Amino acid sequence: MKKIFLMVAVMIAAMSASLAQDFTMGARLGMNVANITGDSDIEGSNMSFNAGVVACFPLVDNVFLEPGLYFSVKGDCHKEKVAGDNYKYVTNLSYLEIPINGVYKYEVNSNLTLRGHFGPYFGFGLFGSSKAKVNGDKVGDPVKAFASKGHGYDVFDIGLNFGAGIEFSACYLGVQYGLGLKNFSGDSAYKMRNNVFSVDFGINF
Repeated sequence: MKKIFLMVAVMIAAMSASLAQDFTMGARLGMNVANITGDSDIEGSNMSFNAGVVACFPLVDNVFLEPGLYFSVKGDCHKEKVAGDNYKYVTNLSYLEIPINGVYKYEVNSNLTLRGHFGPYFGFGLFGSSKAKVNGDKVGDPVKAFASKGHGYDVFDIGLNFGAGIEFSACYLGVQYGLGLKNFSGDSAYKMRNNVFSVDFGINF
């Protein structure tokens, strides 16, 4: 997995150098609504954020390749009531992500462009934790998410992005769904996958 992550980074760097005269760049900031799906019957969502940069390379008419580099916070938050007590569980997972999206753009006029994108992402877990509260009181110490080998969650994540948006002059507004494909639980017998819906704002330059 480390080799795949490094190969993706090298590919983006090489492409940037070879097409430097044609590409555009953008800065992005957005809100995540994340959850974790898998074997658990209890699911919830966690509101967080993402921030990053993208580079957009023209391929053929209306078709572009758009790699990026993001900091994105995922996880979940769910509540349940057991024997009259209110339990709350919160998991925050912070990733460094490299999305590689194919983009189709339709120019409505000189100021407005509609766009859709699709492609894989590769994530590397930086830090995170899981916390629990009962009736508003903390229970125990937070559990580190990406601990040493054999403990905690798998540090690598892979998934697919589906999104659409508009570009108005230099401004960008888009929505995206990130579908996690990899079981990151660290236990092959128990499945956990990241899923994130995001609303992103940005500037192209």
